[in-house]
Amino acid sequence: MSHDPPEAEFEEIARRFSHLWQALNDHAHGGHSPDIRNILIDRVRDALDRGEARLSDTDTAVIANSFVLERLVHDGAVIQVYRARHRDLGTLHAIKMPRREHADDPVLRKLMLREAEIGMALRHPNIVATQTILRLADGRPALVMEWIGSRLAELLQQRPLSPADVASLMRSVLSGLDAIDAGGFVHCDLSPLNLLSDGNFSRLKIADFGVALEAGCRHRQFDLVFAGRPDFASPEQTAGEPLDGRSDLYAAGLLLSLVLSHCTERDEGLEALAIRLSQRDPQDRPENAKAALHLLGGPWKSPVDF
Repeated sequence: MSHDPPEAEFEEIARRFSHLWQALNDHAHGGHSPDIRNILIDRVRDALDRGEARLSDTDTAVIANSFVLERLVHDGAVIQVYRARHRDLGTLHAIKMPRREHADDPVLRKLMLREAEIGMALRHPNIVATQTILRLADGRPALVMEWIGSRLAELLQQRPLSPADVASLMRSVLSGLDAIDAGGFVHCDLSPLNLLSDGNFSRLKIADFGVALEAGCRHRQFDLVFAGRPDFASPEQTAGEPLDGRSDLYAAGLLLSLVLSHCTERDEGLEALAIRLSQRDPQDRPENAKAALHLLGGPWKSPVDF
């Protein structure tokens, strides 16, 4: 028994393709420019990719014919993150992508493309390297980043910290924030969940620029009423105001207070720095991350007096 589609279906497909081709060329209005037509054709391809992927019931374990998805490490309501291995090089990577049911979400797509642009613009030892962005078979964007290991939230549960550990950790955080500030951005989502480390706190790295902003912008400009984590967001971020690097310093102050609660002994200098960073009025915080690094002092010693 033949499973070929009936001739009538081929004729219907041909008719619809003809209408699509006419719309792409828009002869009735003089035709599109070559650039506009290429954009429209790419949108059609994108829609066909997403439709074709929905015909398959199985998830693809290999993407871009290069990366093997080894393990799901984050399964959020909107975003998934996998540990992946390059098939030829054997290198480990983190790959971040929208869930399948959000493949058509234009706001999410726009945010992920922005995240890729920001991540690839920032290069610093204390920032997770964004390596490239892929387009999956169903049209979803997939962000490829270096693989680091554990989140700070997990490391804090594994062992107590010394004051020297805390100072090293904060130097990494503030150094990364200094690079973000120099690039003209605000991270907007600093927390133990977005700080990654292999166990050496001097190599701790800031991750996840999904809700980052250019300095002076606000999230409402991207149709987001609020973005970030309420328990670490600055008062001005919660209020939807334009943000600068001092907003990230507020989160860094709350982070420092949290980390100090896992410390084996008190350190009055670090406690004072945590209070200074987390002042509710931005004017009462250090001017920027570079100034906060100066207050931290050291390679490690107690912060300078302020």
